Amino acid sequence: MSIEITSFNYSTWKHIYVRESNYIDPQPGYNGAKPGCKMYDNHLAALNFVLSDGWELNENTPKDIHRFLTKGIPFFEDHGNSGAYRRVDCIIGFDKCPYPYQIQSLMNFWFEKTKYMMELVFEKKISAKECAFASHHIFEVIHPFIDGNGRTGRLLINKILHELGEEPIIIYFDDRMEYYNSIQSFRDKYWNGKLFELPI
Repeated sequence: MSIEITSFNYSTWKHIYVRESNYIDPQPGYNGAKPGCKMYDNHLAALNFVLSDGWELNENTPKDIHRFLTKGIPFFEDHGNSGAYRRVDCIIGFDKCPYPYQIQSLMNFWFEKTKYMMELVFEKKISAKECAFASHHIFEVIHPFIDGNGRTGRLLINKILHELGEEPIIIYFDDRMEYYNSIQSFRDKYWNGKLFELPI
């Protein structure tokens, strides 16, 4: 996957990140490509949140990110879905996502496994990118929110990289098929429909 790590002007980099991420997963009714669009402004606020110092990844980080992304968006806020795990079944392509009753325990697993993998990075047993993408893929397979999982998951990648002392990355719209295939391959290999069977 041609994912770019750059020495960059943060202002320009952030604009490209938000635009590309919103293109990958557009929110109906919002262009998401320019400042002034609610989805763009929300996404930028969420990105600034994950790149800020002074707080550690915790069990509520995905919900916090999702609240930033969905603030003031009626589809989420009018129905109690902003920062809340979904209460309905979900299918992605031909794959059935975990049932709502499974989400909390699976998200507990996501957090515990992510923190464990981060320790492996500090011990130099795996790379920061391996940790960030494995965590992201677990998150995407769980698909805990009714919508906005892709945007939240890509922000989690950069939260983890930031916490590990690495530069953030952009996944580009033009690379989306490779990105989707990477998630699908992970799902096919490690998710048995009830739990994850990971080698680490």
